[in-house]
Amino acid sequence: MCHWNRARSFWTGAIGLGVLPVLAIFALALFLFWNAAGAAALIGPRELATTEWLPQQSRYGVARLLAGTLAVTALALCLAVPIALSAAGYLSLYAGRNVRSAANAAIGLLGGIPSVVIGLWAMTWIVPLFGNSWISASLVLGLMIAPTITLLSGAALRLVPGDLLEASRALGVSEAIVSRVAFHHARWGILGAAVLGTSRALGEAVAVSMVAGNVVSWPSLTRPIATLTTTLIVELDSAAGLHRNALYLLACLVLIAISTLSVFGRAAQRKAGI
Repeated sequence: MCHWNRARSFWTGAIGLGVLPVLAIFALALFLFWNAAGAAALIGPRELATTEWLPQQSRYGVARLLAGTLAVTALALCLAVPIALSAAGYLSLYAGRNVRSAANAAIGLLGGIPSVVIGLWAMTWIVPLFGNSWISASLVLGLMIAPTITLLSGAALRLVPGDLLEASRALGVSEAIVSRVAFHHARWGILGAAVLGTSRALGEAVAVSMVAGNVVSWPSLTRPIATLTTTLIVELDSAAGLHRNALYLLACLVLIAISTLSVFGRAAQRKAGI
């Protein structure tokens, strides 16, 4: 009887801990959407689609913020994906076990560095070269998402059957063709890695806000830029009333984008068998 009570208590606690994160996510989403709904109704879709984000004048157009977010994320992906896939391909297909283990540990450590530390490093080394600008923000973001894409792509490449690669080599093809075969076989896992890296890029705020300049403008490589998340982190502390609810609306846009990409990325990885 005592054993049964302990087992029941254990499973009750385990189920409760499993359900708690789900409830927390739903509570967060409900809180954001509840506060954002009023702002969306007061501002209206036509005003939201404009380019002017001027809270002092009660103007809340998000077009340039969306453009800034997409521009910074897209350039970061263009910088990070080739490097990440090259590293993943070498470590998974050609590196020895010891080299791969050491490199994966170092890459994981890089991915775990707090964003504020990377932001401080970027302010010391990147900002003096490029200023507070779009390119600085994308360089920092690319550095932050490259470890995620590298590790997840490497996991997908390691699932490629060794017999398939050996059969390709037996045909006398070059190593470049063998690599193409491996990447083609792992394409869904690599796609999932890129998508999950994109979801992290969209949600990053601290490091980007430290180097972007946080000026709402159309993207230009050498000029300051603002994104949805940098606007949140810069303005939320002093915002009130409609301005604060408009920021909750920005948070909703970020949450929807990240949730959609995460679901798609996980689906791609499941298709790859990861």
